[in-house]
This record gives sequence, C-alpha cells and structure tokens, in this order.
Amino acid sequence: MRAKILLTALILGIVMLVPFSAAQTPAQTPAALSGVDSSHLAYTDVFMGRNTRGPYLLSWKGVRPRSERVVVDGRTLRRDEEYTVDYNAGTLVFSQPLRNGSMAQVTYEVDPRTAQRNPQTLHLPLDMELLNAARGKLALTGSYTAPLGQAGKETTLLGLTGELLPAGSTQISATFLTDVNARARLEEKSGVRLQATSKSDLAEWTLNYLHTGRAFSGAQAWKVKPDTDAFSSTLKMMLGQRLNVSLGYQQSEMGGAQAGATSASLAYSPSEGVRAVVSYLNQENPLATVTTTSAGLNVQKGAIIAGIERRIQEQQGILQGRSEVTTDRVTAQVNLAPNTQAQALLEQQQIAGAQGTLEKSTASLGVTTSPLKSVQLRTGIRYDEVGEKQQTELSLGLEAKPSSTYRLLGNYVQREGELGERATASNVRVVTSPNRLLQVETGASLETLGEQTSLKQDVLLALQPLQGVRLETGVQGQYAGEQEGYVRTLRAQLSPNRTWRLEATHRLRLLEGNAPPETWNVALSVAPSSAISLTGSYTRNPEDNKGNIKQQEQADLKVQAQMNALTLQGSVGLRRDLLSNTSITLADIALVYRLSPLAQLFTGYHLNRQQTTSELAAHTYRLGYRYAFSDVLNISLEGRMTTYQRDRIFQPNQTEYEASLKLGVKF
Repeated sequence: MRAKILLTALILGIVMLVPFSAAQTPAQTPAALSGVDSSHLAYTDVFMGRNTRGPYLLSWKGVRPRSERVVVDGRTLRRDEEYTVDYNAGTLVFSQPLRNGSMAQVTYEVDPRTAQRNPQTLHLPLDMELLNAARGKLALTGSYTAPLGQAGKETTLLGLTGELLPAGSTQISATFLTDVNARARLEEKSGVRLQATSKSDLAEWTLNYLHTGRAFSGAQAWKVKPDTDAFSSTLKMMLGQRLNVSLGYQQSEMGGAQAGATSASLAYSPSEGVRAVVSYLNQENPLATVTTTSAGLNVQKGAIIAGIERRIQEQQGILQGRSEVTTDRVTAQVNLAPNTQAQALLEQQQIAGAQGTLEKSTASLGVTTSPLKSVQLRTGIRYDEVGEKQQTELSLGLEAKPSSTYRLLGNYVQREGELGERATASNVRVVTSPNRLLQVETGASLETLGEQTSLKQDVLLALQPLQGVRLETGVQGQYAGEQEGYVRTLRAQLSPNRTWRLEATHRLRLLEGNAPPETWNVALSVAPSSAISLTGSYTRNPEDNKGNIKQQEQADLKVQAQMNALTLQGSVGLRRDLLSNTSITLADIALVYRLSPLAQLFTGYHLNRQQTTSELAAHTYRLGYRYAFSDVLNISLEGRMTTYQRDRIFQPNQTEYEASLKLGVKF
C-alpha cells in the first residue's frame, strides 16, 4: 500500500510540471529587450551539462554572428574549435560532450526587431519489453516531446524494435518509428533502420538500410536529416586457402542529392610470408569524385621483412578542378644479428594540380642494437626534400643498466636544413637505488633552436625510512640565455595502514624577473570502516601536465556512507580564481532508500554556483522511484527539475524539466 501511494504521488508531481512551466513561458518579445532602442542588445543563457555535445537550445533565434561568448566552469571556449553556433536557429553544439554537473554560460547579442524565442521542451522516453526469447526480442519504443507553452506542437514517436537470430551466426535487427502527430502519409512521417549480419567459415556479409521520411521528426536523434535513404553492404569471401576478396557498396540520397562509394580489395598469398594486396575505392558526391587505387607487396623471409606500395588518388572537383597524388613507398627491416635490427624507409610523393606539380621525398635509415644484455643503442638518419628545400635529421640513443641499482638514459637529435631553423637537443639521465631506503635520480637536457639555447638540470632524492612513509625532495634548474630559474619540490606520503592516507606536495619557483606563485596540494582519505569513506583535498595554484600554473584555489570533500537500507553520497567543491576573482561552488547529494526488496526511492540535489561580477546559480532536483510488481513486470519513474538564479533572483524563463518512464515486461 505504501509503495502504491508513493508511486501515485510521483506520477502526479511530474504531470503537474507541464502546466506550471507553461504558466512561466514568456511572451514572444524578449523581456531584456523591451522598451530599449539599441540595435543590438545582450542576452545570457545558462545550461547544465547532460554528458552530450548538444545541440543546446538558446533562448532566442537570430543571434548576431560572432557576438557570443561561451564560458564553461569559468573557462572561455574558442569558437569553431571547442563549439559551434547556428545563429539562425539559435543552437549551440560543443566539440566535446558537456559533462554532467558542468555549467555553461552563453552571452550573445540579438536584434530586438527580429529576435524570436526558442521554445523549451519536455521529453518523455518510453521503452517496454514485449518479448524476450532465445531467438528473438521485441520491444515497444518511442518518446514524447512537447514544447512548453506551445499547444499543438507536441511530437509523439511510437514504434517497435526487434532482434531476430534465425539460425547459426545470422543476426537481424530492425527499428520502426512513426510520428503519431504528423499530418502526412505513413511513409513520410516514419523512419526505418535495418541491419543484418551473416557469418560462415568462408564468408561474412553485412547489410545496413536506413530511411527517414521528409516529415519524420526523429531523424535528428538518428544523426541524419529527414528525407534520407542510405544503403550499404559489405561482403568478405575466402575464395581459397591463399585468396581473399572484399567487396563494399554504399549509396545514399539526401534531399535529392545522391552520394555513393564502391570498394574492392584482393589479397593473395602465393607462398608463406608473401602477401600481395590490390585495392580500389571510388567515392562520388555532388561536389567531387575521388578514386583511390593501390597495389602493394609484403615479404617476410627469415630475417627480412620488406614491403613496396604504390597509391594513386585522383580527384575531380567542381571547386578545385582535377588533382592527382601519387605515392611510392618502400620499407624494409633486417635482423642483422640476434640483437641488432635495421629499418629503412624510402618514399616519393608527387602532387599535381591546378597550381602545378610539387614533389616530396623522404629517406630514413635506423639501427637498433644491444651489444650487451643490459645496453641498447639506437641510431638513425632521415632526409626530407620538399620542392627545392631539404632537411637532414640525425638521432642517437642509449639505454644502459649496468647493475640492478643503476640505470642510464641518453638521447641526441640534430636537425638542419632549409625546412626550418637548425636545432639540436640532447639529454642524459641517471637513476640509482643503492638500497631499498634510498633512490636518487638526476638528469640534464640541452636544446638549441637557431641562436637560442636552453639548459635544464634536475636532481631528485627519495627516502622510505618506514613502511608506508615516503619523502621526496627535488630541484630543477633552467637556463635560457641570460634568464635563470629554479623549481624546488617537496613531497610527503604517509600511509601506515589501510584506514587513512595523507599526501602533501609543495613547489617553489624562483625565476629571474618573474615570481610565479607557489603550488600547494594536500590530500587526505579516511575509511574507518567498510561502510564509511571520506576524502578531501586542497590545492593552491594547481599545475597541469604541461607545467602550466592556474592561479586558483580548489577544495573538495567527498563522503559515502551505507547504513542498512540507506545509502548516502555527497560532495562539495570550491573553485576560486585568484586573478579574475571568479568563484565556483559545486555540491552533490544523492540519497537512495530501499523500501523493500522490490522497491527503492532515490533523490538527489546538485548545485552549481558561479560568481564574477554577477552570481549565477543552477539548482537541479532529482526524484525517482522503482518498483517490481512481480518477476514479470517492473516500473521505473524519474523526474528532474533545474532552476536558475541570477544575483539570487529566480529566472522562470530558463527552468528546465525532464521526466522518464520505463516499463519492463518479461515473458
């Protein structure tokens, strides 16, 4: 009875979100622009990450091109490298997924005379298993999407997805979806995906087919455009013990524009260690036709491995005309002795196009040898020629371990020619451990680029006086011209038992004419029992892997506890930029309570607050319930709401709602 009451209350709460959001939907004229005569005015949107690249919908369409500024967790992103914006549609796409819990702040300009509001939407997925048998599965699938405040604009996708295993290694899967609300013929408002795979000892065949109607609203979720037909097939056959053939075909049509590709390859092994490969690839689209042919021979006989290949790529384009690239390559590897190998490469490339012909050549030779079991020597020479310019590179390397307590590393590279400035680089490093309590490491590197020379030296001393205790100290010196600099590092690690662990690090930099900040880091982890764990850390001026220092303060605290039917997880993080006076506060709390062996209730809260000249805060509330009525039927329901505040003032126009419902049936 208690489970039914909780389930009913949760469903009613999510249903009530829709009319509440509709009441908060603003008018079609931007509130930030009303009553102002300026031709372009600024607007700001805030998004919480959903572990996806997007697209994320801005509040307004018709954004002024190149007027946006995108900041994620206090860092400004680079246009066209880390994100792209569709200014007409008002959408934002990140190059990398915006992680869960990250906050993106987007400031942009709009024209008050042409700005139009982008509607917010409510998305409700549906997934119900109808059949789960040994040779097949069938499920009812779909989703419901509703722009809040725009009645009659709802989108309902409903269909079936199935998987069939008729026999042996044959597998067939298919998905059919149709837009229930679209006013169009069935084939125009539906989408179909089909994939088939069949394998045997002598052949493998795959087939893929995709169709989306011109009124099918689910095309974007399939990462294609409406009115698309795409077909591809691949066949791999073993015609004999030494002969293999692979054939491929692709054909697609998108909005009347056709593209296709045809491929074929033949591999023949006349004898053991000999393999010849011939391949062909033709790609066509409305703008260009590209044809690539290649032929190669690989031989492995005893101590010799050699290969020769010719590749020709022809392109006929509407914009760039006709071009041709011919590449000839010869490679070889010879085992001169049990501990000595030689590698060689010779490559010639000719590029012919509308601007003439350009030739590139590369030749390299390298030898790796181990005169003693504990010594390895490497040497190599490389020659590059581009047009009338040349460059030569010489490299030497040494790695020796004369005893179990000593190790020596060394490298030298010299590069000179007309393709760049003359450069040399050499480094040597010695590592020794005279006993189990002491380790010493020292090294030096010298680099010269043109007329500039820099020298780096470092010494590291590590002590382990007791079990679970390690102390390190090190000094690194850098000399570039008349500038000198030093970095001193102190580190302590204490872990006497499994209950707790402490680690502290301090770096001090002394650079002539510059005084970078000191770097501090302290981390502590405590686990008094298997049910409780606590970790915390504090960092001032953190350093990344490349040695760059961010003048920030960071503090994090995480706790996890298990108490009978209750599980608690919480974390708090503080970030403060010492230069721009920007601060970020992150907090997460998750609580899972198992009501019974068949039912559990979970809730959570996430806070992301950023403060610079103004304060932005996002509050995400999560509530869910899962109940198994029996071994056959179960239900899972979850609701999520995100509210935003600017300078502690609630922003009703940017409130986001999400809901998901899953039904499971087993036969």
